[in-house]
Amino acid sequence: MFVKKILKMIDKKYIIIFVLLLVGSAIFVLSGLDFFSFNQSQNHQNENPDITENQENSSNEIDLSTKEGLLSALKEAGEKEDYQGFTEYLKMVYQKQWDKEEDFTKAESEIYMNVTENYFDKGDVNKALEISDMVYKEVSQGWRFRYLMIRCLEKLGREALEQGNLEKAEEFAMRILQMMYRLEGANLLADIYIQKIEADLAANNKTSALNNLDYIWDYEVSQDRRDRLVELKEQINIP
Repeated sequence: MFVKKILKMIDKKYIIIFVLLLVGSAIFVLSGLDFFSFNQSQNHQNENPDITENQENSSNEIDLSTKEGLLSALKEAGEKEDYQGFTEYLKMVYQKQWDKEEDFTKAESEIYMNVTENYFDKGDVNKALEISDMVYKEVSQGWRFRYLMIRCLEKLGREALEQGNLEKAEEFAMRILQMMYRLEGANLLADIYIQKIEADLAANNKTSALNNLDYIWDYEVSQDRRDRLVELKEQINIP
């Protein structure tokens, strides 16, 4: 009887040990899986840092459907000199017909002045032209950057005229006039053709002088240009 009791106790002891080992093994395996899964997740984030960044950005994403959101995005892009982004946001402002509202008008004006002062006024006319042209192509109804573009084209046209490159100067003048009729473009074109006519007369080529005079005659130009064209017409002996 005593031996049987001992055997039963031993059996129970081993059963308990077996159960404990089984439970311990299960816990170890599950812990290992969790650790492996965590490492995989960390490695995936390390390999793709944009995921975390995009998640953070998405939580801070600006709602462009609201006036406050679009205004904020417009100002931020302009201040960072992200003129491509600024152009896209300004286009949205005009599409929503918010361009006449004071806050948007002020924001557009401030960026326009920044570009004018930082580039055009400091002599980097080509950069000012690049920016104003970018904005004009997408927001042609915006007069500020259109005006800056006209100033840039006139400035470059005058420089080409002074260098004797009449063909290039005429290209700049025509770009202005193709945008809209502006005295800056018409006067530049008149000065170009006045030089052409003067050169024709100096070479005694009245036919070419007359053709050039006919081309420019109907343009509305400043009075001093008109007076000079009248003088040239008399020199060609046209009644």
